[in-house]
Amino acid sequence: MVSLILTTLNEERTIGFLLEDILIQTRKPDEIVIVDGGSTDRTIELIRKYSELLMQAGIRLVVKVLQGANIARGRNEAISIAKGPYIIVTDAGCRLDSKWIERLVEPLEMGRADFVGGFFRPVAHSRFQEVLAKLTTATHPTPNFLPSSRSVAFTKTLWQRVGGYPEWLPWGEDTLFDRLCLKAGARYVVVADAVVYWEVRSSFRDAMKQYFRYAFGDGLAARFSSSHLVLQGIYWTAIFSTLIWGHWALLPIFLYPFVWIIRRKVTEIINLPLAYAIAFSIQVSRFLGYIWGLVVKLFYLKGAEHENSYYHC
Repeated sequence: MVSLILTTLNEERTIGFLLEDILIQTRKPDEIVIVDGGSTDRTIELIRKYSELLMQAGIRLVVKVLQGANIARGRNEAISIAKGPYIIVTDAGCRLDSKWIERLVEPLEMGRADFVGGFFRPVAHSRFQEVLAKLTTATHPTPNFLPSSRSVAFTKTLWQRVGGYPEWLPWGEDTLFDRLCLKAGARYVVVADAVVYWEVRSSFRDAMKQYFRYAFGDGLAARFSSSHLVLQGIYWTAIFSTLIWGHWALLPIFLYPFVWIIRRKVTEIINLPLAYAIAFSIQVSRFLGYIWGLVVKLFYLKGAEHENSYYHC
């Protein structure tokens, strides 16, 4: 039995597309469990309109409203309700390849894995989104790839073993969950052709907020990844060097975005100014977000990572 779970919050614009994609899957889930964080639009109404179609397709639908729940708490609640031994997770706002479930669940059912990472590809409708996608998303899974909970599957037993998604983390909870699964000895398989599609942020403000939050979550979880260490090292070295060499010492901060642009092969001349603006802004957002996450962890969190009740937003 396969249980697909997701959380929603004011997703009336996208939830219908996701449910339609589930209905045309080559392998349908046996049930869908949706936990809503307290939508004030027509999200719940639209979900319930699909109940008959889902029932005709042999899919059990469970909807629960958990007012104020963050994503991690919503996912944990949905998984606790789910009846299947195999859990598949995606996000509202995503579109699914028609063979997504079939490909993602196969390693679990064959006993080859208890943790399966699918892949995800960006959707862009504007030049800003195209450049943002090129700068921030890979075209294929890297050797150290960790799945987003847009596209992941695992056994319910593994979820229980690691204590579920960390509810004390407001953002970046899926990365920490991945790391906990691997630390627990999960047999991990990446299925690159189990693909979901999602629309990248459409404005500077939304993109910067997203990367600030991701970095804040990493800081809160004390995740010392190489990218954070390099970024923090460049910024703090440049800032303190101004005491000796003056403002010229800040030059590495303004040059570092070009490293990102070159590595991502953004070569179109017309896109370079926009690419630089996006890269520089994201790096500043990540620098500040990570610091603030560490500050909150050191001075305010005080063990809340052991209580699944610190953040409910």
